Amino acid sequence: MKDSFASAVEKQMNRGKISWRDGTSKKQYWPFKASIVHYIAKNPSTAKCYLKMAQSCKYFFEANPIIIVPKLMNDFRDKSITYFCQNKWDECEKNEEKCCTKIDFNKLSHKLWITGRLDIDVQAYIPLIRTKIYRCEVTLFGIYDVEIMFDDFKLMTLFAEEISIWNASITYNDENVVTLDKIIESVPNLKSLDL
Repeated sequence: MKDSFASAVEKQMNRGKISWRDGTSKKQYWPFKASIVHYIAKNPSTAKCYLKMAQSCKYFFEANPIIIVPKLMNDFRDKSITYFCQNKWDECEKNEEKCCTKIDFNKLSHKLWITGRLDIDVQAYIPLIRTKIYRCEVTLFGIYDVEIMFDDFKLMTLFAEEISIWNASITYNDENVVTLDKIIESVPNLKSLDL
């Protein structure tokens, strides 16, 4: 199922109608009102629930095309390449990142639900990631050699437990630097902070 999901994601990066490998989707006949099903599709409660719905019926992905991404990062050798992985970050590291899928943010037309780890080390990716995020529930967040706005930082770290900030600055909209106490206050689940 993982291979067909990845191939479906790659196919619909052309920004057109979703073309499925098995053919077009079929009309569904639900045992309850279509408005209820539509509401469920547009308002998934958890990433796990949404993924199960999308894997069981194409309608849910077509109604609300979200890609669940446990890990999103740049290639440390070539900063222009971005990877996402369907495995949890520790499983991905055990596989030496061979399970990762290369993506081009400029061609990606769907929203991302990031659930595990997010590392940003390219300044140009911050506005792209901000526009692509459906929800950001990362537990591990790292920024390296970039400048990030405080509002973007809060959006990406709401669920973070571990944060790494290396050679990066966090500023308000008026370009004043955010103090460390404000950074710590803005992350309610913080357990570890590396500076």
